[in-house]
Amino acid sequence: MAVMAGCGPEAEVATLRQGLGSTSLVISQVFGSGGAIGTPSPPPYRTDFVELHNVSGQPISLGAYTVQYASSMGTNWLVADFDPGAMVPAGGYHLLAFQAGMTTRGAALPTADTINPLIDVARVDFKLALVDGVSPLTVTCPLAGVEAMRVVDFVGAGSANCFEGARDAGAPAASVTTGLVRKNDGCLDSDVNADDFEAITPTARNAAAPAVVCFADGGSSGTPDAGIVMTDAGVDAGRPIPDAGAVVDAGPMGLDGGRPDAGAAVMDAGGSSPDAGRSDAGAAPDAGTTPPLRARSGCRCSSVDASTFFAVLALTTLARRRKVRA
Repeated sequence: MAVMAGCGPEAEVATLRQGLGSTSLVISQVFGSGGAIGTPSPPPYRTDFVELHNVSGQPISLGAYTVQYASSMGTNWLVADFDPGAMVPAGGYHLLAFQAGMTTRGAALPTADTINPLIDVARVDFKLALVDGVSPLTVTCPLAGVEAMRVVDFVGAGSANCFEGARDAGAPAASVTTGLVRKNDGCLDSDVNADDFEAITPTARNAAAPAVVCFADGGSSGTPDAGIVMTDAGVDAGRPIPDAGAVVDAGPMGLDGGRPDAGAAVMDAGGSSPDAGRSDAGAAPDAGTTPPLRARSGCRCSSVDASTFFAVLALTTLARRRKVRA
């Protein structure tokens, strides 16, 4: 069976990056040493923060979400909610500012999209959850059981007793000068904290930062991993999908007198001839009316004329049948 690669919708202003796991929001950066004193090197920022990234190709409302924080071994989850009207555009970021240090050591954050000055993130080890719902989590590790259904994303850093991934440790420990930064512009999400995050100098991004839309297939088809159906192989969950008027015929191909006929119609399963000029299921491709399939920006597939493709397919099928008869 021939395969035609289709290219779906994409955000034209966004940079393309590969995404693996999430289809909505992820925690993309965490920094907990805002304004720290008593160290030879100043922190990069004077305020603790969490950055969220919308990895999908669709805007997402934050009204029903919360960010919840606990110590590395704790069960007491502190809740930070969002304004009911808060929205993260496709590929966009949302900056949540937490508690500021008592000094001016470090740079000021970019303008925060949400502020919750009551939460003080630990410098090195901690647990952080992005939760669908406003009720506090109640267990030390909410990645199993009933509460796991509410957890959209989770980070366990350093010596935390809960983290994503079947490893002996979670994300690397942060420090005064480093935060946890999700790799690949906040797109890499393999659900293994140890692989997805690195401890480096953070660069806080807010809603004004350039969008980075993450693609499930690395940008080769332009289909964002936001639940949009991919049709690269002409198959959707095991069900055939016609590609740009492709013939989906349960019966044999009809031929005039057993000979090829220029422009011969393809017979459907019941043996009836399709209406001229149409290219629905069971109908012959209509040269000159079938639009070409073209790759969008960011795709690595080339332009294909659907009518040419299916004409070649019909001739190939005919040649095979004549060989069998001979």
